[in-house]
Amino acid sequence: MDKKELKKTIRAEFGKYLAELGFYRKREGVYIRICENVIHNISFEFGSIGFTCVIAMQPIYIKVGTPSIFLHLTFGSRLSRFRIIQKEWWSYDEPKKGIVEIKELLNKNGFPWFDQYGTPRGVIDFISGGKVEEYGLWFDKFHQQQYLGFSLLYIGQIEKGIRALQAMCNEISENAVEFMKEYKIQINSFIDMITKDPNSLRTALDDIVQENRAALKIKM
Repeated sequence: MDKKELKKTIRAEFGKYLAELGFYRKREGVYIRICENVIHNISFEFGSIGFTCVIAMQPIYIKVGTPSIFLHLTFGSRLSRFRIIQKEWWSYDEPKKGIVEIKELLNKNGFPWFDQYGTPRGVIDFISGGKVEEYGLWFDKFHQQQYLGFSLLYIGQIEKGIRALQAMCNEISENAVEFMKEYKIQINSFIDMITKDPNSLRTALDDIVQENRAALKIKM
């Protein structure tokens, strides 16, 4: 089966199935839902040797240098490498077999991960509980502290959130590229603002959410 036909087949096989679980098709092969301002992302990739499926989560209450127009897969993994190790790609010659196996892995590992950890408190539990290593994710210390810090702020744990963001800033070296240095300045200014006026935090986070939603063109 060629890529064009496979994309149609995946749309037919997964469209209604995922819609019943609250996902909608963001674009071809990409399905998302949002839970407490955390995106749950299921993305199909079509390579030269076969196709695969990636699951990821992306909080949209995280301040970034410039709001991204792209969904990120940083906090996630291919299903074939998520809590298991098996072949990374399914063959175009046996698409039905691949689709069945992907559904099985989503039910076994994907949806339980979203359900248990796909909220701000869940993100905190996942990172602080050492689950990154347990699940075999390549999720570096910088992003761990970034996700942890903003998630803590989001649930009102300001002091802990600030400490995590300071740890994140410490991951940015003096030799970092300019946009990372600028981001460090932005975050330190953000920390100063909420330290001086904790009541400003909720409005600031709401603004971040709105900026990220607009950039990503996410349905309200």
